[in-house]
Amino acid sequence: MSDIAVITDTTVGEELIFENATVSKILGVQESTLRKYCTLMQKYQYEFSKNSVGHRIFYKRDVDVMKQIVDLKNASTLTLEQAVKAVLEVDMADASDTTDITDITDISAPAISDYHKLLEEFTAYKQEQIDFQQKQFEFQQQQMEFNKQLAEQLQKQDQYIKNSIEARDRKLVAAMRESMETKRQLIEAAKEATAAAEAAKRKKKSWWHIWR
Repeated sequence: MSDIAVITDTTVGEELIFENATVSKILGVQESTLRKYCTLMQKYQYEFSKNSVGHRIFYKRDVDVMKQIVDLKNASTLTLEQAVKAVLEVDMADASDTTDITDITDISAPAISDYHKLLEEFTAYKQEQIDFQQKQFEFQQQQMEFNKQLAEQLQKQDQYIKNSIEARDRKLVAAMRESMETKRQLIEAAKEATAAAEAAKRKKKSWWHIWR
């Protein structure tokens, strides 16, 4: 059975107690990794409270300390154990209610200095990430605006071409109809001229027979 308490988030007195699944989610780690964190922290004299059956329970302070460890590890080249040691050397004075550690005079100045230096580097790194993400967001906005304008321009161009083709087709159809109408009129005129000539010829013949 796991030595991490599986309990619902509840309170004892005024303090909230977290279950292991909630802590894993807050830290962004697997529950197996959470167990590794707890084991390493206990290796460096960090004490967790336990329930009546001996399972670990997590208070907000425990979660805060582990969050510092995660942040420090992610922002540096330290191993998990080195990050645990660095944080706990500074933070042991804030142990949970079941811990009797109240004196931090034994913490070495170089350890504190190194930890603060790492925190400063982490803060600078986070700010660089924020600035980079802001610039990336602005670039994406500009790219989206450019793509929008390009799409609108292409749409206008397509519409212009479509309208031009339709206008050309209308003119072509009108010209063909006009040409066909002209041909029809010419044929009709030719027919009428031929009929008139034949009528005149027949009339001339009839008069010729009368006067013979």
